[in-house]
Amino acid sequence: MVHYNFKKITVILTDFPKLDDIHPFYADLMNIFYDKDHYKLALGQMNIAKNLVDNVAKDYVWLMKYGDSLYRCKQLKHAVFGRMRTIIKRQRQSFEYLEQVHQHLPHLPTTDPNTRTLLLCGYPNVGKSSFITRADVDVHPYACTTNSLFVGHMGYKNLCWQVVDAPGILDHPLGDGNTIEVQAITALAHLRAAVLCVMDLSE
Repeated sequence: MVHYNFKKITVILTDFPKLDDIHPFYADLMNIFYDKDHYKLALGQMNIAKNLVDNVAKDYVWLMKYGDSLYRCKQLKHAVFGRMRTIIKRQRQSFEYLEQVHQHLPHLPTTDPNTRTLLLCGYPNVGKSSFITRADVDVHPYACTTNSLFVGHMGYKNLCWQVVDAPGILDHPLGDGNTIEVQAITALAHLRAAVLCVMDLSE
């Protein structure tokens, strides 16, 4: 179990995105869903745990090297696993939090911030989602159907465009926006895109 959890810590530190190394669009999206300070703290705790386990392992390898009997070496082995288990157990909350992040990460929109992009924005329920053809897009005759960023593609004059369907933004100060609206604002702030503002003139 200790070996498994230590491998898990190594995988977390290797595979989880570093907020300072990714595109600002994704860094802000992760901040919306996970709180960047909490995320950085959890990764930092994992890094501290890994270093502590490494140091404990080195100390006990040195002690076992000079063990005067097989019995003594077995005692040292049990002792080192006990210390490692204690270090890892203390990070239980960080493990659980990062596991939740890991489960949700695949659901973030997959966009290419460097490709030709069309960003659809506007008030809720004005027909933005009907602009692109997607099998899983929800179109209903009521507001706030789109509650996250959706990405599709379309062709225009032999060019492929990435189309980002953003949730509707209500007419109020930026600081009053909910999680759904902030996603649209994040896309407007960070994606280099042609912005198509959709309006419903029937009302």
